[in-house]
Amino acid sequence: MKAILVGGGTGGHVYPAIAVAEAIQDRIIDSQVLFIGSEQGIETRIVPNERFTLATIKARGMLRKLTLRSISAPFIAVRATIEAYGIIKSFKPDVIVATGGFVSLPVVIAGSLQRVPTVLLEPNFVPGITTRICKWFASRVVTAFEGSRKYFRFRKVFCLGIPVRKQITSTVKGIAIQNMGLRQDQKMVLIMGGSQGARSINKSVIEALPELEKMNIQVIHVAGERDFDWVSSETSRAPVFYHLLPYMENMWDGLAGADLVVSRAGAAAISEIIARGLPSILIPFPFSSERHQDFNAKVLSDAGAAALIKDSELDGSTLVSQIKRVLNDRPLYLQMAAASKSLGRPDASREIVTMISNMLGLDFDVRKRKRTYARKRKTA
Repeated sequence: MKAILVGGGTGGHVYPAIAVAEAIQDRIIDSQVLFIGSEQGIETRIVPNERFTLATIKARGMLRKLTLRSISAPFIAVRATIEAYGIIKSFKPDVIVATGGFVSLPVVIAGSLQRVPTVLLEPNFVPGITTRICKWFASRVVTAFEGSRKYFRFRKVFCLGIPVRKQITSTVKGIAIQNMGLRQDQKMVLIMGGSQGARSINKSVIEALPELEKMNIQVIHVAGERDFDWVSSETSRAPVFYHLLPYMENMWDGLAGADLVVSRAGAAAISEIIARGLPSILIPFPFSSERHQDFNAKVLSDAGAAALIKDSELDGSTLVSQIKRVLNDRPLYLQMAAASKSLGRPDASREIVTMISNMLGLDFDVRKRKRTYARKRKTA
């Protein structure tokens, strides 16, 4: 089977696509996967690192204000659709899986013109404008949360969860701690601000370090490449319990080793947090598109899986207070962990591939068994 995966701009769109691609390759021996992304998107770094082939188009995000750039947007969209059409015609996929972001729209439209079945994944609780347009061209829609169904009202909607990379759920805690060079006898707090970093979170961590040092914990702080030099200079004399990183390629180790996560509320972050069943402290980005992060965070908070801090109320003392509240109250901690685990769908990737196989009328597992049996006969 041939599959095109498309989704870009942020990790919340790219990582679910990678998770589905991994599941396709795990279940189908002769599968071929191609990613399509934008030339400037974060996918140009992430996808090749995951050893997948990436084709790029000159797509650009939708501009909501009337400017000279917004006037040219329709022409750029047409060009991106033509480029996507050529890639699809050459690759001849059996299915297109789109996870959102502005790069998805031209690919989904180009695929529909060639009558390629399309599966649309919406990792956020509230669908963005691209998803709301793409849903009219989709053969199936997959949501992360049951409450998201109301935004589609189609019979072709399936709530299967957010797919996560297989290392996120398979990594063992003890091995992860060893890989990161941390102590086994201390709790670990993972602090991250999303793929771009977060200035307000970084500032609060710097303020909180003196109090965090008194808690007998370990902290991994993923500050983001943009703020790394500044944070590094401000924390140059930080004690050994504090570990600063610009970016974390092996996020599966960070999550597996963590006892508590402090994070923005992007789709990729919350999907991986609940897949591990971890309690979290969420600080939604106040300027996220259509307040996606506020709605994502509210789902976890309402379930009792996360504590919320408004970005405008975040400072060092508030952060320390919430970390202490969660880690020092054992019943609360266990309750949050159980709630987080109940929201997670660690088998989402496999379920999505099963849905695709049913949609295409294929039985991938039977095909896999037949090929394995044929090879054994040849070697016998």
